[in-house]
Amino acid sequence: MFPISVGWIAFAGVILTLIALNYFVVKYYSDKHESGKITTIISVIGLTLTLLCVMLIPVDILNVSTMSNSDGTQISQDSISQRTEGVKMLYYILYGSILGVSLILVPFAYFYHEEYDENIPTCSRVYAGCKFTIFFILFTIILLVVGAFIRPGSKPIDNENVKNWINDEVLNQNAIESSVLFAISCLTVLGFLVFAIYTSYGLSAFPIGLIKGKKRIDDDKSDINKDLWKTKEKSSFYSSKYASGKSLSEKEQSTLSLLRGKERALAKRSERLDNSNKGIRKILVIFRPFAFVFGFIFILVSLLIIISIVLSLVDKISSSVCGSACGFLSTYPQLKNPFDIILIKLAPYFPLDYIIIGGLIFFIYSCTLSGITRIGIRFLWINMFEFGYRKTFPQGLLLASVLLMLSNLCLNMQIVNLAPRYVMYGTQVYLNGTSVLPCSINAPTNLCIMSEIGVLTSRIQLGISFFGIVFYYGTWVIVATFILGLAVSIFKRRPSAALSYSGDSDEEI
Repeated sequence: MFPISVGWIAFAGVILTLIALNYFVVKYYSDKHESGKITTIISVIGLTLTLLCVMLIPVDILNVSTMSNSDGTQISQDSISQRTEGVKMLYYILYGSILGVSLILVPFAYFYHEEYDENIPTCSRVYAGCKFTIFFILFTIILLVVGAFIRPGSKPIDNENVKNWINDEVLNQNAIESSVLFAISCLTVLGFLVFAIYTSYGLSAFPIGLIKGKKRIDDDKSDINKDLWKTKEKSSFYSSKYASGKSLSEKEQSTLSLLRGKERALAKRSERLDNSNKGIRKILVIFRPFAFVFGFIFILVSLLIIISIVLSLVDKISSSVCGSACGFLSTYPQLKNPFDIILIKLAPYFPLDYIIIGGLIFFIYSCTLSGITRIGIRFLWINMFEFGYRKTFPQGLLLASVLLMLSNLCLNMQIVNLAPRYVMYGTQVYLNGTSVLPCSINAPTNLCIMSEIGVLTSRIQLGISFFGIVFYYGTWVIVATFILGLAVSIFKRRPSAALSYSGDSDEEI
């Protein structure tokens, strides 16, 4: 087992990597004609903070796994307290920063850009941004104050070890910790909604899209030319009628205007198709077989993720501490979970587990981006902003960043479902008489140290069982929307190469 210092060095490298990755993502989707430094900075900071919460988990696991030896003996109590307190403080700093970015900085930047006009000075835009952000500041304060006064009550638990653990770890929290966790839990509820809509669909649509590919350019060109010929025929009928001196009714004039607009859009789309098969795009065609292979691998990964989540959900019913009263918190997983087994096996060989977690997070992150790109930034059925390569307005980019941040907060909870044993106790074991057993909540509290992410998620589930119940059934909704999205992705027609090409004008239909 590597020393914990190696984990912190790796975490420092991850911070720089995530900053670079998120900067690339933000610039990739930013409108090439209209982008702002404030939008870029706030989006990069917000996305990096939420991803760091998840990427801190392997370091957290390494931290607790190096506190006990293979024979079940532990390091000194002072070292344990110092190391756990440091990781806990880092989690709370990240969570507090996420609250500040998502509920204060993002609204300010949004309203700041809403006031954009060449005749409006910067100070007036700043004033307008601050004026509207006051409501979000008040909302944040209300969340924190309410959370500070909420305390977990007693639970109907017979196991003495579990009861001691709840008294030591769950009930023993100060007002600041309670308020931050309550506010983060409220945002995570919204995160489950975002995860169910965008991420679940992306988990199926992204790999299926790679497998199916786009329509052949020749087929696209033929369809567009047929449509263009029919449109020109209809347009020429009304034009010839007008040229002969006959007056057109209002309905005919409206129809002629629409036909001419459609004719321009089809001509532009035909031009884009011609350009889409030139230069580097022509070279990229040779990589099409690899896209199929990666798509097949990615859909297997998506299925493995969903299977692991379902196994954890089923297991929570049988191994829950006290059912819904405890937010379906489980004692020790009974069912074999694929991701859990892999990460437990790789944990002693850090950073292999870090690489697996990082790859998994990057895949889910990419699927969420794919879901947002396909569905768009919507409020119910209203499409608010277009989200695509080099054509997302600053306000749309900020909203997309919020969606990604909320999805990442949900992912922070889903990691516990994906690998419950690994996330809770890592590779820790304890000595029970003559037997060496893996650590669990049932173990004596002085022999096993739960990871800080395990303590935090347990506090959320046990502190207010409402959140635990919402998260449990919300995860079932995520599974259901994945199955629905998978069916839609399979039967949906392949997209046109012309429609996926950016650089469109406002005349596109």
